[in-house]
Amino acid sequence: MATSSRLGAFALDDFEVRSGSATSVIRTIAGLYIRHEPQPVARGKVLDLADAAGIPAPTAQTAISRLLDRSVFESIDGSQLQVSAQALAMFARGNRRIFTPRQMKDADPWSLVAYSLPETMRPVRHQLRKHFLQLGGGLVASGLWIFPAYLHDEVLQILQALEVRAYATVFTTQTPDFPGSPAEAARQWWDLQRLAAMHHGFIDRTGVLAAATSDEDAYRNYVTMIDAWRALPYLDPGLPPMMLPKDWPGNLSRQRFLDLSAALQQRSAQFARRVLGS
Repeated sequence: MATSSRLGAFALDDFEVRSGSATSVIRTIAGLYIRHEPQPVARGKVLDLADAAGIPAPTAQTAISRLLDRSVFESIDGSQLQVSAQALAMFARGNRRIFTPRQMKDADPWSLVAYSLPETMRPVRHQLRKHFLQLGGGLVASGLWIFPAYLHDEVLQILQALEVRAYATVFTTQTPDFPGSPAEAARQWWDLQRLAAMHHGFIDRTGVLAAATSDEDAYRNYVTMIDAWRALPYLDPGLPPMMLPKDWPGNLSRQRFLDLSAALQQRSAQFARRVLGS
């Protein structure tokens, strides 16, 4: 079976669109607001929401075309847009990961995934690795991954979506007997430098958000913040303190996300509802 047909609904769960780009911002707007509309939305209203988020109309038109190509949007009669069924499923999966970021405790359990795919399934092996990385998995050894146990169901969904469940065994276990220290294991199994850089990037980007003096300001700042944040709670599994440096920036970025959400979310939604007329 072709790799593309194996991916199913998980084909959209990626972060290849650069955060801060017009395409990424409008995708964020779709996930926050447009997907909740009961009827298709006039393209002009989507452009209004994009403009309020700092994306001018010509750039937004190009970004919308890209999102149509990626099947995030569907066009109705050329003048209206709606979020596709696949993208609705993607955004629904993102609700918990994005808006309620988790942090493991030292005694929390883990899920281990061991698999072996035949050479004829090399393309699927590549896709499995890609999705496991984007789920926050750590690569212990070839064919052996480790995840927080709270990701167990999502691991199974990926295995099933790629039709490789029969090739994998999933274990739930308590704290592994690390070959060295837990912190050494974390540095080996995850790219902590990359994750730390992403957290620092989020902190820097959101530190310049001005205080919202209007609902439109709150909307622009909230969309900017969510767009900068949305990949982090996927790629960062929320490792326990024993596995992280003491100055781990994820603690600050997670608190920044929660504080800004509390300050901006409601006013942002009010502005979006007015623009959409809902």
